[in-house]
Amino acid sequence: MPSNDLFSGRSDLNYRLIAIDIDGTLLTSDRVVTQRTDHAINSAIENGVYVYLCTGRSLNSGAEIAGGVHGNTGLVFHSGALILRHLNGPVLRAINLPLEPARELITFFKAEGHDPLVYDPVPESRQFLFEAERSPNEWRRRYIEGSKARALEVPDLDIAVTKDPAQVGVAGSGEEMERLQTHLSVTWPDVGTILSQSTLVSDYWFLEAVPREVSKSQALAFLGQMYGIDSSEMIAIGDNYNDLDMIEFAGLGVAMKNAPSDIQRAADFVAPTNDDEGVACIIERFLL
Repeated sequence: MPSNDLFSGRSDLNYRLIAIDIDGTLLTSDRVVTQRTDHAINSAIENGVYVYLCTGRSLNSGAEIAGGVHGNTGLVFHSGALILRHLNGPVLRAINLPLEPARELITFFKAEGHDPLVYDPVPESRQFLFEAERSPNEWRRRYIEGSKARALEVPDLDIAVTKDPAQVGVAGSGEEMERLQTHLSVTWPDVGTILSQSTLVSDYWFLEAVPREVSKSQALAFLGQMYGIDSSEMIAIGDNYNDLDMIEFAGLGVAMKNAPSDIQRAADFVAPTNDDEGVACIIERFLL
């Protein structure tokens, strides 16, 4: 069982890297980083800890948030497809989905009655492409409406997609997305999948088809190798199913109190909610 007694004693482990999810973790429900959390991140970096924001967002979607934290904060976008040392710094890794399986996946999703979103290649990843709606999907409507600056409607994805994309995604019920995920793992074994629960519309899940090497835990493994840091020296904090692998990978895996119960059960520690500054609590407790 995970512990949630944040202030009973101090850790004797020397954690050297912390990975922090953005939505539902770093950001409050009002989508802001609190002053206390910002100060905690600054203090951790000044104490020599590598701090990485680790999100499923694209660079375009997450740049404003990244620009509001310490300039030396590392960044993992698209769940690990793109890794930057900091917002204006070097690209450490950029991996895209090969064009041929991407086109096959687009055809498959459409044949299954879904309307896929196709994201531009990293590192730029400035927009995502979509076709006119074939079937009602409230999540997709709201996502496109809220992402107008990044959303580009095209007549035919099969023609419009000419480069290796970062990912191809669809949304729907949990049961349907799990069915598609199982099918993809059998039919396209060289393609990875990431499944997360929507925070935008209840009862919707988002399934991402990504390069096989892409996941948050693989991003942490890459960073660990680069910096010479063992997984036991890492902390990972998240609130959703796409955070589960990094929570299990890190020496200290932390789930937010607002995370689903099975994510909390898998964690070593349960932090206060994102609205109760859980990230700041963890940094203060284990890094400062």
